Amino acid sequence: MEQMSCNGRLVRPFLRVLSRYAQVSAHSLEELRGRPVEDRVSVADGHASIQCWVRATGDEDLGLKAGASMCLGESGALDFAMQSASTLREGLELAVRHSRLFSDALELTLEESGGRALFRFDNKLPWPRAAADFTLSAWHVMHVRDQLAGSSDVAVWFAHSAPHDIAEYERAFGHATLKFDAPCYAFSFDAELVDIPLVSGDRALHIAHREHLAFLQGQLSPRSVAARVRERLAVELRRGRPTASRMAKQLQISRRTLVRQLTAQGTSFKLELEEMRRQLALSLVVKADVSLAEITALLGYAQVQAFHRAFRRWTGQTPSQYRESVLAARRASGTSSPDV
Repeated sequence: MEQMSCNGRLVRPFLRVLSRYAQVSAHSLEELRGRPVEDRVSVADGHASIQCWVRATGDEDLGLKAGASMCLGESGALDFAMQSASTLREGLELAVRHSRLFSDALELTLEESGGRALFRFDNKLPWPRAAADFTLSAWHVMHVRDQLAGSSDVAVWFAHSAPHDIAEYERAFGHATLKFDAPCYAFSFDAELVDIPLVSGDRALHIAHREHLAFLQGQLSPRSVAARVRERLAVELRRGRPTASRMAKQLQISRRTLVRQLTAQGTSFKLELEEMRRQLALSLVVKADVSLAEITALLGYAQVQAFHRAFRRWTGQTPSQYRESVLAARRASGTSSPDV
């Protein structure tokens, strides 16, 4: 399985903040500073390091503080390309297209509905609170605060619950409304602001930065269409039932091209969707605290019966039979159910 990596530059803001804590040794900080900034970092290792730093400092708001310390350009050329875009939409759509330059695991989406725009952040790997806080705090500083300075109706969504003390969140996001236990991590704002010209827009600079971005993206290891479909399916299943047409649109290719390329790789959208559902079903059904109705919804099935038929096709058992057999085996061996 391909290891997901992220921009190594994103270590720098954490180094700045960590240097304030006596609990963090100077030696460990020097080791981090010695790494070339252009090196990619494993996303899983990065998340583990952030959680380790939170434990070492005892500061649950470490991610917020690191994000708030970011400077324009610190995360790479995409910062300047977004800043020089003609409109906020042009900048955000560029970020969606080149999100791999930030992280292979990051999925960005611009949605508009009911007069509101929602720029959402999904992650293909479990997202520690400090890592999510860092991402939203950094984006607010570099790409939201100034661009939406004229709006008093900006909301920041957090999928995690509110901590006991939200003072640091209020400092990091200023006058923005904070919404915890939200459906996703996102910025919500008036949709009319999406197409208002940016004061920082510069067409010539934007074209130059955009060409550089295309070069940088081409330097990253290529992924097959099948791999890209699998990555996006993991996110799209949480939003409802994915379709080949919607997937092709997200990959910025035609549906016919998607079908042709998947066929050339010995697969199809239907097969990839089926396999993703099978893997998720097998991991979820053995969790006693997750109901079969919840699993049905998470897998994008309209009815529990449809999920039951598919599960019997995969395993020869109903979900309830499979769950009981696995849990019985664990009880017999004295093994507790692991987190999935």
